[in-house]
Amino acid sequence: MNITGLRNFLFALLFATASAVQAGNADPCGDCLSAQDAREDLRALYEGLQQEHVDLFARRSRAEYDAKITALLARIDGPVQRAQFNLTLHEALAFGNVGHAKTEAAMADVFSHVGNGGAIIPLSVVYRDAAMLTDNWAGKGAALPPGSRITALGGLSLPEFEAQARRIISADTTRLLRAQIELGLPAYLYLVFGPREALRVDYIAPDGTAGSHNVAGMPLGEMYALQDARRVPRPDRKAGARIYRDLGDGVFYLQPGPFSATGEERGEDGAAYFIDPFRDFVRDAFAALAASGARDLVIDLRDNGGGDASFSDLIIARLTNRPFRYSARYEVRAGPNTKAAWAGRESDPDTLGGRIKATLASAADGERVTIAVPETSPIAENAFDGRVWVLVNRHTYSNAAVIAALMQDLGIATIMGEETADLPTTYGAVERFSLPHSGAEIIYPKAYMVRPSGSEEVRGVVPDFLIAPAPVGSAHDRMLETAVTQIGLTR
Repeated sequence: MNITGLRNFLFALLFATASAVQAGNADPCGDCLSAQDAREDLRALYEGLQQEHVDLFARRSRAEYDAKITALLARIDGPVQRAQFNLTLHEALAFGNVGHAKTEAAMADVFSHVGNGGAIIPLSVVYRDAAMLTDNWAGKGAALPPGSRITALGGLSLPEFEAQARRIISADTTRLLRAQIELGLPAYLYLVFGPREALRVDYIAPDGTAGSHNVAGMPLGEMYALQDARRVPRPDRKAGARIYRDLGDGVFYLQPGPFSATGEERGEDGAAYFIDPFRDFVRDAFAALAASGARDLVIDLRDNGGGDASFSDLIIARLTNRPFRYSARYEVRAGPNTKAAWAGRESDPDTLGGRIKATLASAADGERVTIAVPETSPIAENAFDGRVWVLVNRHTYSNAAVIAALMQDLGIATIMGEETADLPTTYGAVERFSLPHSGAEIIYPKAYMVRPSGSEEVRGVVPDFLIAPAPVGSAHDRMLETAVTQIGLTR
């Protein structure tokens, strides 16, 4: 993956897990839980998931999950190191094969290690189908050049390593698993292998030569300095930026950025939901599109983390002349924790959030209820009736993947790029609860959302026109260039 993506992932996890690190350091034991506390937390995890998760047994039977928890409890035969217990929590959650049922507790241990100057293995990779390729130099020498295909890590073949990672990474599919490994391989190497001064990497270089190299561990800052000093050419894209521009020849480009308020847009009060700047951006973008006279619109959702449908609706509503629904079916588990979390929220009764709140308030604890998804009306102001093309890749996540599927299902856009790792029919809309003794925060999906077509296939958004990402070492945005060429060829 690129340097910016890796840094964003690692720093986001550092921010998200800072409180957990502090909680761990404040524990009188320092680094362990008593056997009783560990068992009680594991039971609380399982009981809480059964109450709150919209469908804990969607991909594992109750008997399978009962057996798994029993096996994990049997491992606890005395005081448990906190880091080991955190990995146990990851294993318990990953077993369900649902990406949004997870914890970040073990990541806190990674950053405690890094924050104390500990070394990590400086491997940065991208996947091309099942092949893991390096996309940065991992040291100062000539070994393991960018574009090398990794065949083994630490003595484990790549499938064996992925199987070990799969035990602690929550993922619905192998594609989503690999996307997460790609985003944070140094952290996952630490969790699988523990602290290492070096890690043996077997690989096949771009010229076909097989090799083996002991990659030395280094502090995070040193890894960044190494990557900065040995920059590998790559497309100059800032996926989080809000951009619109006329590409010429009748093609207009729109990169909306996240479907949520950025830190700058939130201002000093830090309001999490602040839609006005995004609404202004979309209004200006479609005014510029209308003025350009372009008849083809490219919407770039690559590396988009998603956000709130009320943001993305501002775009979709200008691309269709009929009302639309975000989801064909939307079901919610009315768990006690979820009901408590929603009881104090202010929401418009005509919105999806307002309907969720009202339905939860009248539902029995633990009941799975269906929410009537409201229709969104078209927006006439500078509406666009030309051809729409949407670019996606494996890192098009959450709401961004959902709206790509929405446009595909409504027939208002042609999807281009590579299949997304995240799913448009998914268990999501997460909430959280904490365990009583370890304080570990558990993230769970309260809702099941079915894409507008009604398909419940466990698969990402499949493009109508497949485009491979740029080769490692290329500075050209091959995907965008190919898309524009294809647009011209179809006129």
